Amino acid sequence: MSWHSIVVATLVACLTLEASAARTPRLHGAHAPVRSVLHSRAAPRVAARMVDASAVHSLVHGLPDALGATHALLADAAAAAPPADVASAGTGAASDPNIFDQYVSLIRTSIVSLHESLFTAGVPYAYAASIFLFTLCVKLFVLPLNWKQMEGTVAMQKLAPQQKQLQKWFGDNPQALQIQTSMLYSENQVNPLAGCLPSLLQIPVFIGLYRAIIGLSKDNVLSESFLWIPTLEGPVSEYGAGLGWLTDNWVDGHPSLGWHDTLCYLTLPLVLVLSQSLSMRILTPPTVGETSPDAERTQQILKFLPFMIGWFALSAPAGLGLYWFFNNVITTAQSIFIRSMLGAYPGQGSAPDEEATPSA
Repeated sequence: MSWHSIVVATLVACLTLEASAARTPRLHGAHAPVRSVLHSRAAPRVAARMVDASAVHSLVHGLPDALGATHALLADAAAAAPPADVASAGTGAASDPNIFDQYVSLIRTSIVSLHESLFTAGVPYAYAASIFLFTLCVKLFVLPLNWKQMEGTVAMQKLAPQQKQLQKWFGDNPQALQIQTSMLYSENQVNPLAGCLPSLLQIPVFIGLYRAIIGLSKDNVLSESFLWIPTLEGPVSEYGAGLGWLTDNWVDGHPSLGWHDTLCYLTLPLVLVLSQSLSMRILTPPTVGETSPDAERTQQILKFLPFMIGWFALSAPAGLGLYWFFNNVITTAQSIFIRSMLGAYPGQGSAPDEEATPSA
């Protein structure tokens, strides 16, 4: 399956979920009491169109981290395309360019131009600095999309106290809980899946940047070092070479690159795992109320995502791992800034009076 198919399928799935949420019936307290709905003939159809409150709550809270990792995973799928497609990320794109090849070429040219300017100005580690600056520019460009996504997440967080109280009132009646949760979303004009599409729209941007860095490494452009990393195009100059640099051609107990370079390259995946884990820990809000088994499984899956990215980094050029690290740091800082501006995590939103009785 090509990366085009993966992105299209993901977008279609997300649009379907958003459309389903948008069609949820708008029920209002006195005009549509829960008891009458549950005893009507429409009850099965209404209940079938509801969303598990705790599962959605957990999903939306974990959405930024999940989609952040999805950017890397889908980009990895792009790099795993057939060899002819991967070659188009390099200089071969000029022979038969299509729109996406031209887009990747534009990114390549921008990074190289930044490098030339920084190198002329005497900036050390010019290619690493150019990757950082270009990643920063991209993140600023998609800031409105991130802001929109975060607004939806914060809106869900502000409803957390009411959701918790609804779970106390209707915990033994799943249909009633789902209907009341839908009423809560409707009355506050909140779509629990509103943050999905803005994040998915960013995926082509990061796939293009990903492919551009792969192409630069493939063409032996990223020959500069960075701090303790010997070169940004090592330990493998193109994606798909696997772990041969680590497992093959050992001589007298020494790896093919020597112990010094091998250990230097191995530190980058470790830094990626630690930074991604820390980012998820910082950005994941506290769980409110009891979580469903599905929500718990989602959280367990998210815990493994940093290790997956670290595994991919073992068989990718160091320049790509450096981009992943820069993107992770900038995304975390940007998310903290947006959430501070929107007032996330302070526990806003008033919970219903615990002594009150639910509408029947």
